[in-house]
Amino acid sequence: MLYLRSSRNWLISFTALLFFLIVIPANADDSTISLPPLNPSPLIESAPGGLPQMETGEQLPSFDQPNINVFKDPQGKYTITFPQGTTQQPGPDDDIVAFSLPDQAKAYIPKVANPEANQEAFLDIEDDILGQGGNKVGQSIIQVGDRTAQVNLYGMEGSALSDMTGEEFTQNLMYAIVMVLYPNTNLMTIIILPKDTYNNAQSWILETIKGVVFQ
Repeated sequence: MLYLRSSRNWLISFTALLFFLIVIPANADDSTISLPPLNPSPLIESAPGGLPQMETGEQLPSFDQPNINVFKDPQGKYTITFPQGTTQQPGPDDDIVAFSLPDQAKAYIPKVANPEANQEAFLDIEDDILGQGGNKVGQSIIQVGDRTAQVNLYGMEGSALSDMTGEEFTQNLMYAIVMVLYPNTNLMTIIILPKDTYNNAQSWILETIKGVVFQ
């Protein structure tokens, strides 16, 4: 009986030690991201080197397939690689190239003549978002090779987004709008997806932003 009791005590102690050595350090390494509320604050959050953050709900399964979809600028000025499963769609007009992406996302690339027109279009679209009920949530600067990308994050309700774009978005659903400007180039990308899928999609969004190759 003493031998069994001693063995049982040894097993309990050994199990507790394993739990302390394996489970506790693993939990300590996990990063819990606290996302700010969607409503704008007086000070817009800036996230150097990463994507701006947005309050999120339930996450969808991650999209972790390798990128294979490549879009080449007809003028030969850049190449952008989208995630696997991306398909090109008819745009709202002839001046915009549209794509359907994972995580219920849509992407748009406006066709512009030069970097100056690109910068002006970026500011015009921001004015439209803010003027039609959207909120600016955050911003960041991301290094892309020897260039930088300016990333602005907005939140906008579906019906207002439909009115602004002429595209179909779900009424009463909040969307995240990721606008990416590559200064001194003719490339700007706009990625729109449901707010609650934004956190889950950040890995491929960041990879897409950083994976642009300029000629």
